[in-house]
Amino acid sequence: MIMVGGVAIRHILFILTFISLYGYTLFYLITNRIKIFSVKKGSFLGSFNRIDILAVIFEISMLMSMTVIPYIKGTNLHYAYSEVFDSAAIFSLFFAVSYLIKEKQINMVKLLSYLKILIFLFAIGHLALYFGQEKNSHFIENFFSLFSELVGENGIIQKVVLGHGGYTRVMFNTSIYLLVGFFVFFYQFSKNKWYDYIFFAAEILAMLTTMTKSLWFGAAGAVVFAGIAIFIYGIKTDKKLAMKIVATVIFTIVLIIGSDQFVFDGSVTIRMNNAFVTESTIDEDLNGDKAQLDKEGAAVSNTIKLVQISKLLDKWKGSPIIGYGYGSYVPDYLRSKEAPFSYEMQFFALLMKIGVLGMAIWIFFFVMQFIYILKNNRKSFDHIISWLFLLISIVICVQTNPLLISFTGMSVILFLSLMTIHIMLEERNGYICCDGGI
Repeated sequence: MIMVGGVAIRHILFILTFISLYGYTLFYLITNRIKIFSVKKGSFLGSFNRIDILAVIFEISMLMSMTVIPYIKGTNLHYAYSEVFDSAAIFSLFFAVSYLIKEKQINMVKLLSYLKILIFLFAIGHLALYFGQEKNSHFIENFFSLFSELVGENGIIQKVVLGHGGYTRVMFNTSIYLLVGFFVFFYQFSKNKWYDYIFFAAEILAMLTTMTKSLWFGAAGAVVFAGIAIFIYGIKTDKKLAMKIVATVIFTIVLIIGSDQFVFDGSVTIRMNNAFVTESTIDEDLNGDKAQLDKEGAAVSNTIKLVQISKLLDKWKGSPIIGYGYGSYVPDYLRSKEAPFSYEMQFFALLMKIGVLGMAIWIFFFVMQFIYILKNNRKSFDHIISWLFLLISIVICVQTNPLLISFTGMSVILFLSLMTIHIMLEERNGYICCDGGI
């Protein structure tokens, strides 16, 4: 939300991060006399595995769909750049970090500890804004006015709006990081202490404050899968762990139901009941009622999405293999004048933009990551399941919100891919980090 000299602070932080990571990588290569361009074992390129090679293809695919394909198809190159440059830039960090992980110069275990704390504080921020707004209808407005003053009126004020039913919702683009918080909890599940459940509870409540069904479906759908899989694993190998999983599931269900009734005034139930509504009959007895208003809003939103699918598919049929490139849109169906390429239905929008070939590269990249994890790490099954949990969560939650192709969304994709490298090395090589690195 902070601008520095007209430049978003995330861009400044990215540049500093890029310089520090690749600068340190170069320093490490030079001081250890490691060849950069040799493909022999022990060199920089020689350390590349299949996942690294697929990551190169993945990055090139994004760049091609940002430059060459839009040029060929006549798509506005400025729009292409605006849509995907941040994502391509973020993912470019993979190659330096991947190498430093393999060289035991980056401690991913410590990184997870930092993330756990930061995401917990982020969750507390959601709760503070929600409860503040519930007590004072001008709280969020006043909060961001104060924030704007503190940064010298030089910032982008986050839009946190009321839902159709008049309920408070605290939703940021970065709220998707709450799913990463769940990942950390599951990843360290067998080692979790009592206070980790406080972190977990805060993240669940923060997720509910977003009042965003796509995030809920992402978390809930994958949690069920992960819970069942770890439960089976626990029964076979560790009865105590199995009971811990059962207790966690019960804890989660009770917390959600209880908070819906006593904290969120039934808004969670109302939102979920209206998840797939496409028609809304007017009930005069409920005129102005929160449930009725939300139903009307959900019906309008869902109908728009169905129309959007049809429009995007019609456009895609004109270039099914390579698409029209990032930045492309349906000329007679714009969802935003500032960003005409932005659509809620992510899968169909991506299909139209990068075609079957581009989608195949995305799918193949993550399928191969999962296969590699299975082949190289069969002892830490909870780590494998937690990785799959985060992948499925992201896939589900971005389907009805344009969160994937963004600075935030791609940072989660980057994190997921880096965890693949870490999990692969974790037990295969008796991986112990670190040897005086970062």
